[in-house]
Amino acid sequence: MMKFLFAFLIACFSLSAGAQTADMEFSPQVEDLLRAYRKTLHPSLPEPEGLDDLTCNYSSAPGRMRLPKNIVVDKPHTRLYIINVFGDTLSRYRVCASKERGQKTGKDDWRTPEGTFKIYGVYNSTDWTYQDTDDKCYGPFFIALWTPPFYGIGIHGTNSPYSVPGRRSHGCMRMHNEDIVRVKSMVDKDSRVIVLPDPVPAE
Repeated sequence: MMKFLFAFLIACFSLSAGAQTADMEFSPQVEDLLRAYRKTLHPSLPEPEGLDDLTCNYSSAPGRMRLPKNIVVDKPHTRLYIINVFGDTLSRYRVCASKERGQKTGKDDWRTPEGTFKIYGVYNSTDWTYQDTDDKCYGPFFIALWTPPFYGIGIHGTNSPYSVPGRRSHGCMRMHNEDIVRVKSMVDKDSRVIVLPDPVPAE
């Protein structure tokens, strides 16, 4: 309709070019239509209010939100991955996993529970000692996992860096101390820890 009306007006101008003048008046509706079609109207924006009250000159995109990062522990390959919710790998580290393979079935069986777990705490474990030796063997941080009915399972540093990577822990995942510091800075209460299962031996 707009193109038809515009073509009609151009035809009228062509037929009466000699009689037209630059200040010829049209009806208000036609004036509005021509201005809108030719994009000659200048936008009139209100003055911003409270601009000086903003604490930051930058804004996030509409709907943007924080994306939690998750941990994936690959026991068979003694690796730990930090991934985002889209499955992209952000970083990876070597770990020392449980000495025994398979799903944890009992206390002190030297196995790590397999599955998806919540993080219920991140603790400064600098002065923690192992109950059997009194050695300070947990490194700077201990990321505690909710793994009922078993407790005391987590991801932590170590005083035995030579054991990483490997399969010799009692059930926790050991990391180099500099790596646990990095991992600790990337997780929060919304993160999940996924421990991949060991392969089932063929019978």
